[in-house]
Amino acid sequence: MKKNFLLKAILWIVQGFIVGLGAILPGVSGGTLCYAFGIYDQILEVLSNPFKGIKKHFKMLVFVGIGGVLGFVGFAGITEKLLQWNEAVVLCVFVGLIAGTLPELWREAGREKRNKFSILSLVISFIAISAVFYLFKNVLELTIEPNFVGWLICGLLWGLSFIVPGFSSSTLLLFFGIYEQMSHGISHLDFGVLIPLGCAMLATLLLFSKLMKFVFDKYHSLASHAVMGFVVATTLMILPSFNTTVGNICIYLVCIVCGAAASFCFNILCEKIRSKADAE
Repeated sequence: MKKNFLLKAILWIVQGFIVGLGAILPGVSGGTLCYAFGIYDQILEVLSNPFKGIKKHFKMLVFVGIGGVLGFVGFAGITEKLLQWNEAVVLCVFVGLIAGTLPELWREAGREKRNKFSILSLVISFIAISAVFYLFKNVLELTIEPNFVGWLICGLLWGLSFIVPGFSSSTLLLFFGIYEQMSHGISHLDFGVLIPLGCAMLATLLLFSKLMKFVFDKYHSLASHAVMGFVVATTLMILPSFNTTVGNICIYLVCIVCGAAASFCFNILCEKIRSKADAE
């Protein structure tokens, strides 16, 4: 029994670490990772009904929270440095990591049923989010200033990325031109950044979590397939330009394949450990 709990605790810490890391990485949605790792429903339950949810999932919250803080704060500065070192290679690895979760997302989306309306929701969400991101990047050229209001907006977007699987706040913040300043503030524990960001994030989680729980409980198939549309659109959006040398293209493809293989294998391992621990 103790061994099984230890395995679960380690799994929760690792999952929290990756979710925290995913929240800070461009193109990766913390909500998507929670969804793929099978802890999204529990976290949403805690946010929509804190007293009951915390009592029911207290152990999971503690260990996932520890891992999340380590991944979120610990890698903020590292991510900034990696992107400065070779943004294209790093983004290709991220694309692979996201792609590796797609089989699990597809299986989860069809858990209850899959019909023509489900597929339609996937297509519509893909087109809509692609259009929005294109509008942000190429037409409006929106930016966010690195000030108190800017950090509030960052917190709002980050909160949405945790409760709306597939929504990547970091990718948007890259487009808005504030990502590196924010990463710098987080990694250096700048409370002028952390306090407004954290308050806005918490407010967003508490205000919108019940709505998301209602949507997923009542319209699971439609919502889950829409998630896949978000994920695919986000993934394609951050792909670097392949208008380069053959050597670079080969490196990009290897990074994508390796990232996808690592993510896929990790999902399988998570499922095996979770199933064994639950059964015993």
